[in-house]
Amino acid sequence: MGTQTFTIPPVRTGFRWRINPHHSAEMDADANAWAFGLFSDDPRVPAPVPADNYTTWAALCFPDVDPDLLTRWCRFNALYTVMENKQEALYGTSGAGSAERLWERTVTLLFRQSHAEDVFTAGDWGDGLPRYNLTAAMTIAEKLPESLARLFLRRIAYMAQAQYREDHAIRSPRMGWGEYLEYRHVNFGVPLFTATLPALLERNLSADEWESTERGQLDRLTAHHCCLVNDLYSFRKEWNDRNGKKAHVQAVSVLQHAYGLGIQKALDRLVETIEETERQFVALRSRWALTPEADEYCDRLEDISAGNLRYHQTSPRFHGGGFEGVFTGGELRVTGGRSGRP
Repeated sequence: MGTQTFTIPPVRTGFRWRINPHHSAEMDADANAWAFGLFSDDPRVPAPVPADNYTTWAALCFPDVDPDLLTRWCRFNALYTVMENKQEALYGTSGAGSAERLWERTVTLLFRQSHAEDVFTAGDWGDGLPRYNLTAAMTIAEKLPESLARLFLRRIAYMAQAQYREDHAIRSPRMGWGEYLEYRHVNFGVPLFTATLPALLERNLSADEWESTERGQLDRLTAHHCCLVNDLYSFRKEWNDRNGKKAHVQAVSVLQHAYGLGIQKALDRLVETIEETERQFVALRSRWALTPEADEYCDRLEDISAGNLRYHQTSPRFHGGGFEGVFTGGELRVTGGRSGRP
């Protein structure tokens, strides 16, 4: 099979990444062992690939949290990696119906827990994937104030809902760019991160600041930035993984369809869009963050965007086993395929 070569332009950013000093190889191993242990009786679920290293993602997005909360986030991220593996296995063996029923049950339980009279008391979660999902969710929720715990659980429910609808929602790139963004930023899960931020602040936002349209838009821009960065750096992996099996549908192919672009022009447009999203964030922050509380909140949003970018530029998940270093941009080779003209 032939190959095609493209170039990813470097993403220019003013955000500065930091990594949590409490993160370690031992914490990563603990999280993966905990997550995989829950599925140890299911031969369809492979052990997490250490190169995926989703715990590093947590450490980069939350550089200041204490060791206990970081451990909980690492376990949460590791468990979701395993659950995605399980979902793929179910689609490949039992079929889409089986996988979707499990996610539907998970969504129902998450919403039910978020509205329970005592949100911190476990309900009847049953067994299997729904129970594991709730177990992971509650390790974070129990560290939050009640109102944020309820919001966090609902955000996971929205993400899980997007997960089980993925095979239908983005079966084809024939969708509008705005429609794709609306779906993708929920599916990628960054709204889970932003839901917990008020609990991490030294100074509380006022009620007006929290409820403001501007604060919500800053959250959304952060989520857009992060999901588009993921689409950029996962482009090669997803193309190669899906080649010949199903349509390669993500930001690049949606941009191709929406604007009549070749692959290289779509990659260029995607980088421009990521940079424009950051500029919009910076401009809105300058207008809205007029108090120390709002300024600190925006700092935490920038931590998420910066950490997410750094993770995608350094993780072997996106650049191949054995990769070390930083890939900010450069030549990209993919196997020959079906995603349109160069």
